Amino acid sequence: MNEPIIDVAIVGGGISGIYTGWRLVTADLSDTSLPKGADGKLNVQLFELSDRLGGRLISLDPPEMDGIKAEFGGMRYLTNQPLVSDLVEQLGLSSRPFPVGDDNNIYYIRGHHLRGREFSNPQKVPYRVRWIERGKTPGQLIMSAIDTLIPGATELTDEQWQDIKENYKFNGRYLWEHGFWNLLAEVMSSEAFKLVQDAGGYNTTMTNWNAAEALPWYLSDFGPEAEYRTLHDGMESIPLTLARRFMDAGGQVHTGYRLHNFERVENGLLKLTFDNQPPILTRHLVLAMPRRALELLDDDNRFLLDPVVRELIPTVTAHPMFKLFLCYRYAWWQDAGVNNGRSVTDLPLRQVYYFGSEATGPAAYNKELRDSLVMASYDDGPNVGFWTGLADKGHSTTHCFPAEAQNEPRWNRYACPSAMIQHAQHQLQLVHDLEYIPEPYAAGFQDWGQDPYGGAWNSWNIHVKPWEVRQKMVQPLEEWPVYIMGEAYSAAQGWIEGALQTAERVLKEKFGID
Repeated sequence: MNEPIIDVAIVGGGISGIYTGWRLVTADLSDTSLPKGADGKLNVQLFELSDRLGGRLISLDPPEMDGIKAEFGGMRYLTNQPLVSDLVEQLGLSSRPFPVGDDNNIYYIRGHHLRGREFSNPQKVPYRVRWIERGKTPGQLIMSAIDTLIPGATELTDEQWQDIKENYKFNGRYLWEHGFWNLLAEVMSSEAFKLVQDAGGYNTTMTNWNAAEALPWYLSDFGPEAEYRTLHDGMESIPLTLARRFMDAGGQVHTGYRLHNFERVENGLLKLTFDNQPPILTRHLVLAMPRRALELLDDDNRFLLDPVVRELIPTVTAHPMFKLFLCYRYAWWQDAGVNNGRSVTDLPLRQVYYFGSEATGPAAYNKELRDSLVMASYDDGPNVGFWTGLADKGHSTTHCFPAEAQNEPRWNRYACPSAMIQHAQHQLQLVHDLEYIPEPYAAGFQDWGQDPYGGAWNSWNIHVKPWEVRQKMVQPLEEWPVYIMGEAYSAAQGWIEGALQTAERVLKEKFGID
């Protein structure tokens, strides 16, 4: 074979793939046995299906609205997530608090309006919870349930939690043999469960996923010490900054490359086949892809057909999510007494976030800012179907546009159909109890349930031992130099942190990079 050989081919231009490429080309390889070029560096090349990098991180500039970013994908991180927090600092990216709301924010559930502060008044909450559950916020209800199931859960270290995941039994069964919903039903009334689901804003996090992972996941994501932060230049600035540094260090990026198949050839090499491209030879293959993207590879892929891999891939379930943004000439929601953070409803909108008017946001330091942005819908699970039913036929989340469309504003790719806007407007009026709200001058949406993503986040299935699967996914088959990484098979599903966790594991265990 006369084709040039790549040392490491990375398929997938999301955060885990770009981060891995950057780490590989900038690491000190002097103490490793990896084959290196004359410059002492690896030949690392990244291949991405779409015409953009960043995966599920998309930060757009709303039309006619300077200083505000619309986060069509991941929009924040937690300060108790060390990898992403340290990465943001190392890259020199500017961050700020991400407000979730205060006691004045609205809850419109079961046809009733109440404010956050009114959960302490049982007469205001339209749920017939048990007397011991009365007067508690949704967060307090779920924390109380977890503490009942695992006494002292909030005080446990990571090492203690791992021991509990592996060895703790409830009613004679290990936690990983239980569904999260099933466990909550043991200690919560059905009305309290519905209250947490409706007022918590998410459906899929309350589904019946692996309880051993769900319990600590809830504590870290929604615990009292969790602080949300976001980036001034948008969360997409993380992968874009990494991509620039990756290429500056000699890495190569190829967009518009759809991987069809890969196979083993002589000398331990792998042959990659892409759409409308010559085959590529590589010594190592990193699949930085979620479950659905892996399943979309050719049906005759021998690696994926191996019984070991076929058992590993479906150990997680992908969950769809949907976001809808509306741009207004002024922050009309202030008439309803809300200014930042979110309001929640059991209508298909589910969560409403306010941007551009927050006291510590862009409006605070830009006196010329008048237009304001609202994320009119942030929903998941069954509610996604309501909005996708209003989408135009053929809407694609991959956004592989012809070259002549590349100069158009990125926002135009995500433009909302009129029917979707009308339904959102009607539900916003109901949530805020206002007779009139102005028409938006621009609107955009994103459906993360479509291929090739299959979902916005993933959860571990019941009866799976996630810690074992996480280890095996690093290199599922010893004879194949193929490594799988990404948020889907991590210990921090749904977060950038999870993608970085899996990347670091591959870097350390397979490339000897600390």
